[in-house]
Amino acid sequence: MESNEKETLPLAKATGLLRQLQLAYLALMKKIDKAFRENGINYTLGAGSAIGAIVHKGFIPWDDDIDVLMDRDNYDKFLSLKDKILPENVIFKDYFSDNSLNVLLGKIVDTSTTMITVDQYGRKTVSGVAIDVSCFDSVPENKIKRKFQWLNSIKALILVNGVAPQNHGKLIKIYGNFLLKTTKNKPKKVKKLVEKIKKYNGKSNTVAEMLYLGGNKIYFDKDMFSSFIDVEFEDASFMITAKYDYYLRKRYQRDYTVLPPKDKRLSWHNCIYLDVNTPFKDYKENEI
Repeated sequence: MESNEKETLPLAKATGLLRQLQLAYLALMKKIDKAFRENGINYTLGAGSAIGAIVHKGFIPWDDDIDVLMDRDNYDKFLSLKDKILPENVIFKDYFSDNSLNVLLGKIVDTSTTMITVDQYGRKTVSGVAIDVSCFDSVPENKIKRKFQWLNSIKALILVNGVAPQNHGKLIKIYGNFLLKTTKNKPKKVKKLVEKIKKYNGKSNTVAEMLYLGGNKIYFDKDMFSSFIDVEFEDASFMITAKYDYYLRKRYQRDYTVLPPKDKRLSWHNCIYLDVNTPFKDYKENEI
C-alpha cells in the first residue's frame, strides 16, 4: 500500500476525546518530568512518544499514551524515592504492589482522573490516566544464557498475564498452560523469575526490555542510556536519549520518519471510559 510520506508536516493535531486524553497525559508527564529532574533520575521518551517528539514535536496525532524508558539503575533509584517525590494525586503501581495488573511495566497513575481500558475493565485496580515506565535490563552475551533469560521472561509474563502465549510455538503454549495450573503463589514465583532476569545487570553492554514482551528479542547498546538531550514536546520539554535515531531505527526496523498509511494510524489502548475531572475513587463509589 502506498505510504503518505509526501504529506506536509506537522499534521493536524487530534481532536475530541483523543485530544482530551493526550492533554491529560501531557499534564501528568510534566509533573513526572519535574520530579525526575529534581532528583537526578534520567529517562527517555520511548516508542511512539519518541517518534512523536522527533517527527511531530509532540504527540503523534493518533497516539493515545506516553511511554517512558529507563535503565535498571535509574528505575531502581526511582522505586526507592517514589513515595517521596511523586506529587499529590500521583501514585506508582506495578504487579508487585497490585497483583490485578496483567503487565510487568511500572505505571505512574493520576488518581484525580478516571480512565478504563478494555484490559482493565472489571479488574480491582486504580484506573486513571497512567504513564507506563519500562525498564531495560542487561542481556548476557552468551547465547545459551540469553535464551534462558528470555524463557524466564516469558514465564514471568505468562504468570502475570494469566494466559499462555499463542505465538511462540506449541511447546511454549503447552508449558504455559501447565505453569498456570501448577503455580500456587504466582507473585512469589514472578519475583524469583525477575531476580533471575536482573542478575546480568552490570555484566554486559547489551540491554533489552526483558520485562516487556520478553524484550521482543530486540537488543540495544547499553550506552543508549549514557547521555540525554531535551526535546520539544507540545508546549513542554522532555528528555530523550541522545541516540534516539539509533534507538528508533532498531526498535521499529524501518525509517520512523516516514508516515504510515492512513489505515494504519490507529490508537490501540482501547479506552472505553474517560473522565479527566473525576477521581477514580469517586467514579467507583458512584458506579452502578
